[in-house]
Amino acid sequence: MTLAIDGLRQRRTRPLGAVRVGLATSLVLAAGFGAMVAMMFSVQDEMAAHDRDTQMVAVSQAITAALDQAGRFALAQAEIAARQPAVGHALATGNRAELMRLTAGTYGYLRSQAVPIFGFHSADMKYLLRLHLPENFGDDLTKIRPMVLAANRGRRSQVGLEIGVAGTFVRGIAVVQDGDQFAGSVEAGLNLEPILEQVKAVTNADIAIVLSQSLAEPPPRGPNDKVPGKVFGDLILFASTDEPVFDALLRDGAAPQTRSREVTEHSFHGVSHGVLAQPLIDFSGRMIGTIVAVKSFAYQNQQKHRTRTELIAAALVASILAFVTFSILARLILAPHGTRA
Repeated sequence: MTLAIDGLRQRRTRPLGAVRVGLATSLVLAAGFGAMVAMMFSVQDEMAAHDRDTQMVAVSQAITAALDQAGRFALAQAEIAARQPAVGHALATGNRAELMRLTAGTYGYLRSQAVPIFGFHSADMKYLLRLHLPENFGDDLTKIRPMVLAANRGRRSQVGLEIGVAGTFVRGIAVVQDGDQFAGSVEAGLNLEPILEQVKAVTNADIAIVLSQSLAEPPPRGPNDKVPGKVFGDLILFASTDEPVFDALLRDGAAPQTRSREVTEHSFHGVSHGVLAQPLIDFSGRMIGTIVAVKSFAYQNQQKHRTRTELIAAALVASILAFVTFSILARLILAPHGTRA
């Protein structure tokens, strides 16, 4: 009778022991799977951050290359005008009417090609003729236009970004000769918006030029002159490929002035975006603002979430299979011992 009771107890404890073994084993494996999944998440985050940084650095390089190319184009247009003997003579003699007659047709074409700035500086560094502002002339440029100062004193062409009376433009300045005599210089300036749009088409990133009023120190404005762009405290959104995006970014304070290239992450409407900020340097080497670029990484988030869901599902399935498998194995292992007992 006692042997029969002991046998019954053993038969009852075998399934319970098997379940305990299977459960313990599956818990250990689940913990291992969890650690592996967490490690995979960490690696995935690092890879995503690296990919974001790499792409934003590529955007930065594309912006720099586009600005350089625009400067060369502006200089080429100025050089064409500077090579005309009649232009050199008219500039040397201060003949504004003749300069207007000689170059009005050229300026009409250039303006249609996003080159709104075209003008002549006399040898004493006065603005003799602005074709874009013909009524505004005769002002001294020695203190407000370092590019003109460098071109006239060094007798060499200059290229760069500079703020003038008409605004901020990528400019090229060419030296003009009247025979062997130095006559002055001529400049052409490109709008920034088409340059930004060109980079956007290549990189799929939105880009903005943000000026700092305290750093840029623009020329004095008249009482009726408006600030060229939206103002956010000290910052001016001067040019952009998507104004609402940069309005939101500047309101959130996510585009700080920086003296080195920085890549951060910012969320718009629940979508992760990479944000690039790099200093905007003018011709004289002075920081006057920031170039800001924003690029959506929604596809990266979707891919990451899909991969993580798949990893978690795989870990759960593996844990369940481990529980079932080790429960069965434990029963098979325990059964012979119970018989021998």
